[in-house]
Order: sequence, then C-alpha cells, then structure tokens
Amino acid sequence: MTNPVVVYKGRTTVVTLNLGVDVSAETIVSEIRTDKDVESTLIAAWDVDFITDGTDGSCRLSLDDSVTSEIVYTNGYMDVKRISGGEPYAAFDGPLRVVFKDSVTE
Repeated sequence: MTNPVVVYKGRTTVVTLNLGVDVSAETIVSEIRTDKDVESTLIAAWDVDFITDGTDGSCRLSLDDSVTSEIVYTNGYMDVKRISGGEPYAAFDGPLRVVFKDSVTE
C-alpha cells in the first residue's frame, strides 16, 4: 500500500486485506501507534476477523466509532502481524501510514 490508510474520527472504519497465504490456523493482530517504533504510544488496536475461513488469506480489520471518536492524533503507523506457532511474523515489509481525519457530517 502506498496510500495511507484513512480513519475518520467518530466513524467505524473497516479495511479489508488479502495476505496472499493461508492464515486459517494463525492469529492476525494489528495496532496503530504514534511512530514506527513498537515502544511508541498505542493509539488503537484493530479488531480482526476472517472474511471467509482464512484459507484464502482474506481478513477484515475494523475500528468501532467508539474507538475512533476518542483519537486525538492526526497520523500514526500500523502494522499487521501473523502469529504462527507462537511467533510473530510481519505481514508487510514495514509499517503502513495512517491518517486520522475529522468527519464533516454528524
């Protein structure tokens, strides 16, 4: 992904991913932090579920509007990790940029 992931404050945000491998036996986790460093401040953690059974690598990341309405930052970085056999593996080469935008309607 070259474009940033856009999260609208006060709105539920859903992002679909295709990891390209069978992830049915794995746990997928994703967090948004203030910087690319894992020690930086945690902004939000995505809820992750499979779109099908995970064998096709498709999953859905979502942030509820109750979470996004509390975000005070304008940008951050997210990672996606596959936990397989107790070991974390990065799903992408590096963190993805996230932009937080205000909603223009109620």
